This record gives sequence, C-alpha cells and structure tokens, in this order.
Amino acid sequence: MNKFLNHNHLNQELKTQYINCVSTAFPKIILQSELVQTLWSKVENYFPQYQRSLVDENNNLIGVINTIPFYWDKSLAKLPDEGWDWLMQKGISDYESNISPNSLGGLQIIVTKENQGKSLSKILIAEGKTMQSENNLTNFVIPIRPTFKHKHPEMPMTEYINLKSKGEIFDPWIRTHIKSGAQIIKVCPNSMHIFGNVKMWESLSQNKITQSGNYIIEGALNPVFVNVPEDFGEYKEDNIWISYGKQ
Repeated sequence: MNKFLNHNHLNQELKTQYINCVSTAFPKIILQSELVQTLWSKVENYFPQYQRSLVDENNNLIGVINTIPFYWDKSLAKLPDEGWDWLMQKGISDYESNISPNSLGGLQIIVTKENQGKSLSKILIAEGKTMQSENNLTNFVIPIRPTFKHKHPEMPMTEYINLKSKGEIFDPWIRTHIKSGAQIIKVCPNSMHIFGNVKMWESLSQNKITQSGNYIIEGALNPVFVNVPEDFGEYKEDNIWISYGKQ
C-alpha cells in the first residue's frame, strides 16, 4: 500500500531516490536557476514537513510534492509576476523573519518516469490539499509549468492557456489541475528568471552562438534572448498561477 513520508523521515536509500527524482524531472535549463542552486536546500531544511514523498509497498519512491508556506494578505489576483522565484524567496524570508504563514505554495509535483500514467499526480495534488487543511492555511496556490508548452515556445502563454484539443484543454497538466478543482488566476510572465553568459547558453543549445537574438533551447517554454557583444543570455519563463480553495 502506498504511503506518504515527510522529508525528515526518509531513510538513506529513499533520500538517494528523491535526489535522483528531483534532479532528472526537469530540463537542464531549469537546473541553471541561481535560486534553485542556492535556496533549494533551505526549502528542505526549513520545511521538511511540507516536503512529502509517495512511497510504494516495496519502499520505492514513486512521487514527490514540494511545497512552502508563506504569508499573503492581498487578493490572489495580485500575486507577483515573478511566480516561482518569488514564492521560494517569500517563504524563506517569512520563515527567517518569524512571520507566521497563512498560505501554502506548491513548488513542484513529480511522478517518477516509470510510474507516470497511473493518475498518481492527482494523489500528490490531494496531499497538497491535505497539508493546507492540516495547517489551517487559507490559500493553496501553485505557479504551474505546463507540460507541453515547450513544444510551442513561440506561442504566448495567454494563448496557450486557451488551446483546446478534442474539446478539452490541450495541456495535460493544466487539465489535471482544473479537474482536481483548481482555478486559473493569471499568467506570471517572469516566474523563473535565468541569466548566464554566452558559453552557458551554447552548452545548453549544443550550438555555437555568434549572433544576438532569440534562441530556442531544449525544454524552455519561451525563447532565450542572447546578447553576444555583452556576453549574456536571459530567460524569463512564463508559468500560470492557479489556486485551490479553502479545504
């Protein structure tokens, strides 16, 4: 029977599985985020009870939900355009400033590759709602990263949200959240900001970059702008703020 374990209850074998699961879940461009590199350990250390792993009867990790509590006293419509980056920094800053949280933010939900297609993401979403309820938090919001947006990097996210296929929402991750009871709040156009020199972007694109302009990088949801004379490239990733109501 499957069960959830808090991060501080994982044995060494499960911790190894967890690290592998998280590090391989997203394209390489995401791992270039300075905030991921510098703050992720704080998320796990400060909030172990909000990091939950789904484990099967053989003690194998099959899914993960990482969340962070924070304080928010404005309309959800005013959640920042900086989305994911802001959520990480806000939760950590509130904790370090002893500000009591009233909201829960979802950072990521992952199902291991060999267990995808079994509706486990819905179980992980439900666990997020459980954490919200257990801690009497008013809001549960997530800046989600649509699954198939990287296949349409030139399409504005505001259009992609409304893309349909066979009468249903085209993107499976948006669709899963809507069917689980979420409401779309708005696009957050600078949810993840990644900055690096031309050499870094050449490594990610596996091509020589000799001219300034927009480039499509594998796994990126939007084009990356590269300025060759000034030796930098900048990526601003759109995500979508969604909200689950009071549980």
